[in-house]
Amino acid sequence: MIGFMQKHKKYFIITVWISTIAFVGAGFVGWGSYNFSLADNNVAIVGDTKISFERMQREYARLYNIYNQLMGGSLDEEQAKKMGIEEQAINNLIVNALMLNYAYDLGLRVSKAEIIEEITSMDAFKNDEVFDEQLYKNILEENRLRPKDFEESVQESLLLQKLNALLDMPLTPLEEDMLKAAYFVEDWVQIKVLDKKDIRLIAKEEEIKKYWEENQDIYQTQRGYEISSVSVNIKDINYNEEEIKKYYEDFKNQFLNEEGQILSFLEAKNRVIEAYKDSQAQKEALKEYISLRKGENQKAKNSIVYEGDDYYGIEFISSLSQANEKETLKPIKVNDSYITAELLKIIPSQSKTYEEAKNDAKEDYVNFEKSKILEENAKKELVNFKGIDVGYLGKDVTRTLKGLDENESKDFINQLFSVKKEKGYILLTNKAVLYQILRQRVKKSDIISHNLEFLIQNGIQVKGRLVESEFLEYLSKLYKVVRNSKS
Repeated sequence: MIGFMQKHKKYFIITVWISTIAFVGAGFVGWGSYNFSLADNNVAIVGDTKISFERMQREYARLYNIYNQLMGGSLDEEQAKKMGIEEQAINNLIVNALMLNYAYDLGLRVSKAEIIEEITSMDAFKNDEVFDEQLYKNILEENRLRPKDFEESVQESLLLQKLNALLDMPLTPLEEDMLKAAYFVEDWVQIKVLDKKDIRLIAKEEEIKKYWEENQDIYQTQRGYEISSVSVNIKDINYNEEEIKKYYEDFKNQFLNEEGQILSFLEAKNRVIEAYKDSQAQKEALKEYISLRKGENQKAKNSIVYEGDDYYGIEFISSLSQANEKETLKPIKVNDSYITAELLKIIPSQSKTYEEAKNDAKEDYVNFEKSKILEENAKKELVNFKGIDVGYLGKDVTRTLKGLDENESKDFINQLFSVKKEKGYILLTNKAVLYQILRQRVKKSDIISHNLEFLIQNGIQVKGRLVESEFLEYLSKLYKVVRNSKS
């Protein structure tokens, strides 16, 4: 992300200041209740602050452009809709408004002088290290921003900076000590590895069948869908020079170089052709969808698709799973084609017969029994445990331990530092590791001092996220959030 920001500095500086949001997390979605009486021009009201539709569009455009750049210019409106970019834009603005309401109530303000100082100090608006007013206006115009709107965003961002400074909470001495204890303590450990593959087990027919009878609900045939579908292959779309030139002129903002600048037609030609063919294939598929829905499509072919069919992909199978019989799906891109399909019949999954499930049931039974025997053996051997020394182990140890592979070693060490007993066993997927902690030590002071700053910064970030989460929860109760039902 840092590399992206450096390459697109002139444009990214604009997007950052349009809406400086630092507090949006996965847990904060769908803010507020819905109201049908809000003015159509507002998407939400937060406390006394109205969020206009125009502002939401700007935030949406900001997010869309960032994601589009990160995806190499391949983002389209359909993908944006599935990614929930509009919802994210609204939530960003709601969070922004919650913070601003609180900042104003605290009495925080930003003067005109502070706004001017901030804007004139931005490198994006400088020529020969001097602020250039004409360059400033040109860049805003290129980004379709009015100076008034941009300056308002700068004012809000500076206000949020002041609020963030008040919320900045360094670690307490006790928290630092806890981090040191958690990350810089090492255990001298002896281990012994027991492997499931060393257990001999002959599965008898009656045992396998009994296991299947007790667990037969998990042995199901795949759900299927009988469909009538039409496919439009992108490769079959024809084009001429005039068509792709017009497409380029209409959508040239989608064809950018690494610096965020619009490519010439010749530079972007191959990408333009691909995008044009894709869009035309989608249009053709929509025509097929309409005729299929009306029952007039002569190209439709019947077939059966089963869940787990890798060819069709997750999106197509998921859409079928949510559809009703006789429902027609709008075109979905599958590999190099757009497919529209009518769901004729759902073929429900059903329990497999013993013969159909026998091989899977045998494998599961053997694995289940070996796991039980493995743990029983670990308990027995722990009584007179004698292991091999593996030296001091700490949370940051990455070496492979004898008898374990790299991932197993990592899993064992992670679990070791969460156990409370100095002697015991840890179960891995296919192994049991007996352990005994003989002594502990704290790493040398030079190692602590070398890594402490990094650890503290991580600790501050974790603490900051927790504080921010609780703070937003508090603000959402302090200020009423009402969303337009149309948003």
